[in-house]
Parts: sequence; structure tokens; C-alpha cells
Amino acid sequence: MFSPGRLAAYRELFGYTPATLAARTGLDTDTIAAYEEGSATPDADTLTRLAGAVNVRPEQLFAPPGADDSQQYWGLICAAMPPMTADQIHAVATVLRRIDRQCAQRPGQDPPTEQPPVPRAA
Repeated sequence: MFSPGRLAAYRELFGYTPATLAARTGLDTDTIAAYEEGSATPDADTLTRLAGAVNVRPEQLFAPPGADDSQQYWGLICAAMPPMTADQIHAVATVLRRIDRQCAQRPGQDPPTEQPPVPRAA
């Protein structure tokens, strides 16, 4: 699920104004504002452009349903986290998939949805 709070937090982390982000993506400032307010959701192509403009992968602009999605929360998280290498991301993804499989084996749990593999750095 697209996270308006994460988009705003990453934009601010890089010191971009909504107008700067709009210029970097070819969108207008009203559209950026709508995404950050949560009144509109970007399509896949636009999400890719937004992610590229703030130097993250598109999936980093997603949050699970019910997650704290405030701009302040994600601003703190983004500022505190050092960038991860591709190998670190792969290692974390492997552990999370293993946990997901274990949880799915418990009675009453829905089976996990198949996730695409996390690419490794060359």
C-alpha cells in the first residue's frame, strides 16, 4: 500500500520542496501534494519516477495496512537509518521470508503471498 508519509519524509530528507520534487518527476505540485496528503495514489510508472527522484526503490514507498503512516514518524525513521547495501537487503529479505513461511504453517493463518525474489548486487 502506497505510503504518503514515506514519500513526504523522503522528500524532506533530501531537502526537496514539493516544487523541487515536481520538477524532478515531471509532475505538477498539486499532484505531489495530493500524493502526500493521501487523496491520490500514484500509478506504477509514477511511483517509479517518485522513488527515483528521492533515491529509493519503489517498494520503499509502501507501508503495510494499519502502519503508522505519519510524515513525522517516517521522517525520523528515514533520518536514523543508514543506507543498506544490496547484500544487507537480501539478507533481511531472506530472514523475513523464512519468518513468513513459519507463520503460514500455523493453524488459522492465511498462506503467504508469493513475493518476487530480491535481486542481489552484481
